[in-house]
Amino acid sequence: MSIRTGITPRLSGKVRAKPARRELFGEKGIEGGSLGSPPLMEGQVEVPSDTSMSTPAADRAPLDLAAPLESPEPAEDTPVTQSGHFATDPSDPSSFLDEDTATPPIDPTEIDNLNGSGDGIDMSEFFDSDQEIGRVSDVSGSGCTFLFDKEALDAAQTEGELGLTQSGQLGSYLKVRIGDRWAFGVVSSLTRSDRSSDEGALSGVLDFVGEADTSADGTSISKFQRGLTKFPMPGQKLISATLTDLKTLFAPDGRAAVSIGTVHPTDIVRAAIFMDSMLSKHFAILGSTGSGKSCTTALVMHRLLAEAPFGHALILDPHNEYGAAFRERGVCFSVENLQLPYWMMNLEEHIEVFIGGRSEERELEVDILKRALAVARAKSRGTDPQKVNIDAPTPYLIGDLLSAIQKDMGKLEKPEKLVPFLRLRNKIEELKNDPRYSFMFGGLMVQDQLVDIISNIFRIPGDGKPISILDLSGVPSDIVDVVIALLARLAFDFAVWGRGRSSRPMLLVCEEAHRYVPEEGPGATRSAKKVLDRIAKEGRKYGVSLGLVSQRPADLSESVLSQCGTIISMRMNNERDRRFVESALPDAARGLLKVLPALRNRECIVSGEGVSAPVRVMLDHLPQEERPSSDDPSFSEVWGNSESSIKDVEDIIGAWRAQKR
Repeated sequence: MSIRTGITPRLSGKVRAKPARRELFGEKGIEGGSLGSPPLMEGQVEVPSDTSMSTPAADRAPLDLAAPLESPEPAEDTPVTQSGHFATDPSDPSSFLDEDTATPPIDPTEIDNLNGSGDGIDMSEFFDSDQEIGRVSDVSGSGCTFLFDKEALDAAQTEGELGLTQSGQLGSYLKVRIGDRWAFGVVSSLTRSDRSSDEGALSGVLDFVGEADTSADGTSISKFQRGLTKFPMPGQKLISATLTDLKTLFAPDGRAAVSIGTVHPTDIVRAAIFMDSMLSKHFAILGSTGSGKSCTTALVMHRLLAEAPFGHALILDPHNEYGAAFRERGVCFSVENLQLPYWMMNLEEHIEVFIGGRSEERELEVDILKRALAVARAKSRGTDPQKVNIDAPTPYLIGDLLSAIQKDMGKLEKPEKLVPFLRLRNKIEELKNDPRYSFMFGGLMVQDQLVDIISNIFRIPGDGKPISILDLSGVPSDIVDVVIALLARLAFDFAVWGRGRSSRPMLLVCEEAHRYVPEEGPGATRSAKKVLDRIAKEGRKYGVSLGLVSQRPADLSESVLSQCGTIISMRMNNERDRRFVESALPDAARGLLKVLPALRNRECIVSGEGVSAPVRVMLDHLPQEERPSSDDPSFSEVWGNSESSIKDVEDIIGAWRAQKR
């Protein structure tokens, strides 16, 4: 019998022999099955067969450690631009390092000086070492359970290498070698077998995320991809993922990508989000109030626009937050400068504005409006009402619509049947004369300005400002849903009719999405929900991307959220919200989501199509001028340092009455 003892270089320049693992795995391995004799790893030596764990230390044969450690030259760091995208070849994992504004990358050869050893050992060998910390016990289709070697685990967590110091932590990455490939997984839970004693074995669950090839020289990995073609067997070694492994896992592998932060727990490995995968299959940014959703949304948009300056994006902003974040790169619209003519609405939107959800004689009013709308649109085009498409955005006069209703009403013989006509006519006249609705029913809205409206709102061309921010805070609450539906439908219809022509992809970001895309219940049949639901299901075919931002994911439509291929999850305190998000994600990401309540500010979990594997990210710091105006007021500062005046009250009331911010 022979026992193999791994030798691992330490920061002090000394070497340490790992103890045998008989206490944990037994003479014959896990559950009595033989573990066999795996090939020696680099840095390991063979202990003679006449040496055993029962032999006194003084009688054991000394280890021959005379041979010096061979260390490859550390690769030079490749710079990243301030915007977070690549300055060099994105297919090279080493090029995806930290940007200038974050902590500078650490040179492995300087680790000794930082730790005070001063003996000049080249640590690049240590950075690429494979350190066993346990063995696989049981295997399933989605993951495996494993047993830790406590001494090896303790040693790995004190060596100082970022990829190893987190070994065994929830959310850390481990790997298992299967032939010429490595299977990678995320630690999702930990358990001690004997909770009454410190001597109990420590076990855990590893959720598989993907696999990678072994490089030609056998010292690194390459070509990481999701899913496993082969599964590990019980008894195989469990290895800590190294810093080099993490760089390869989260490098953008040649695809267009943007960087939003660093992979936890490092401050060196950059986290890449694949642009096309995230946008074509939609995304969601979710988190509790105050967790940083608005800043995360602004960060993602800034990085996207830095990489693609000729894009087209529209943010639906219910709280007037994002105008401050895009002063130089966006155009802000509000009820003061927005033009959305009433004739751009389709029949369903006309019904919601003019009739609403009233049940009494609603069907009769719908029939009246449908006939009158056909007559009004036909008159503007000089055609037969029977041949006109009442959903087409054809301009018409409100006066013609009222005249058609009046004419239809004159055909009635019984006065008691006039009520639906009168109610519909009065509602239309009320909206026409109310200054709050002037952005839809103003006197100039009859002009055909559809080309200019589409061009301005969707930034075609962008003229250096590719993003539009629509401030919804001044839109009357009874029609805000229709305004969102109208804008979303314009984007979708424009893309549908532009397919095969010179149409360009668009991005629609919906802040406070749970208000407009609710789960089944009151308001679930509203026009905005129908349009956004359709974009979520069909937008990918036509180049319309949807981004949902919400603090209450449990109130979101499950069918819409399930269409979001990439989910960025911030801190969540509500258990119902966490369960809802977990149900929308693949198994490999659920282990990471268990740490959602413990995330710090600016931290998030990114999972789905936009990343190589589920990852915990520390987001980059946004400059003040690029942040949305979403900071909470400081009660202590305002209340403690100054007194208000009657002039403040007068100014606020004046703006309130004038409806001007």
